[in-house]
Amino acid sequence: MKNLFLTAFAFIVASTASLSASTTVICEGTYEFFNGQDTVTALPGEAPPNGAKAAALYNANRGAWLGQFMGKPKSEGLHEVRVSQCGRQFILSQGSKQMLFLQSIMDDTLYVAQDIGTNEAELTLRVVDHKIMVGSVSGKSHGFAFNIPVALDPRDVSMPDMKGCYDDLAPHDTPMEDRLIVDPTLRGEAIDIVAAKLGIPPAEAGRYISAAETVAKTRQSDEGITEILPGEPGCPVELTGVKTCRVYPPDTTTTVETNVLLDKDGRLLPVKAHTPEAPRVEVDDPTASDICAPRQTYPPAEQRLRFNFFAIDDDGINDVQAMLVDANTDLAQKAHYATGMKKGRRGMSEGVDEAYEAVGAPVTGRHK
Repeated sequence: MKNLFLTAFAFIVASTASLSASTTVICEGTYEFFNGQDTVTALPGEAPPNGAKAAALYNANRGAWLGQFMGKPKSEGLHEVRVSQCGRQFILSQGSKQMLFLQSIMDDTLYVAQDIGTNEAELTLRVVDHKIMVGSVSGKSHGFAFNIPVALDPRDVSMPDMKGCYDDLAPHDTPMEDRLIVDPTLRGEAIDIVAAKLGIPPAEAGRYISAAETVAKTRQSDEGITEILPGEPGCPVELTGVKTCRVYPPDTTTTVETNVLLDKDGRLLPVKAHTPEAPRVEVDDPTASDICAPRQTYPPAEQRLRFNFFAIDDDGINDVQAMLVDANTDLAQKAHYATGMKKGRRGMSEGVDEAYEAVGAPVTGRHK
């Protein structure tokens, strides 16, 4: 393959003389290599007489994603890409010929070839969407600057072995003593109410609705042990000899959050089960984790519809908030807070009705 670049470089030199890609994951496997219409530019003060005119004539008589990126793409056949060092380098090969590319320290999507047979040119490739690479062979020679666009189009690619590359980024478990249990009864009621409102069959609710079973304690929810005097609520006087009563923070919460994901047309997408280790709501698509897969089973999520249920009997609160957010940026688009007028499930259901309509009733159906 080095011969390819040497040939291309030699052609430019000869022609001008006579005329006077955080770690980026690169999919590895088989690619088809293309180069396109090359251009030359006369360098002021360096080019021979009439160099600008010669360069213009040369470019006019040469012949872009392919066809959009480059003019008259020419295939140089199938090449193999093998990734190593957690994506910091890869080898591009064709038969016995191979070339090493190293990741730029300034741009983790840019890779620079280490040896193309000449010091007067540089080959760089930029990784686009993990499995497309575009770049150029560029340099200067004999008073002319030249540039040859190149591209690698995937043919049969897969995820490289990245074992151990993300060990430092792995989430750390939060001990259960640092988490509150979401009231199971209230959580179940919230899921049932949301499912009924969005047209989800009860048996399918867990497939489309994400609802945490535990939540991390906050400073507000974990105020520590407090002491109260006999006669105060929670500390009966009849406890003879007791000077004070200790009240511990609750280990359950009556605040429930449910989430569903919608595609661009408002259809519900299956979601992964919520875990403390992976709190972000994600589409449950077996192929989505493989960024090198040719296609995914489901379209990407565009919006997330969240319902927050606040049931605090002591304060007479039974409210529901609905919020529509961008699934990628988590920026709120619409929100509505419905103040509960009734206790129990009926109040929760009426709150969902009001809040859902207020954010535009965005659900249009669901993916099977």
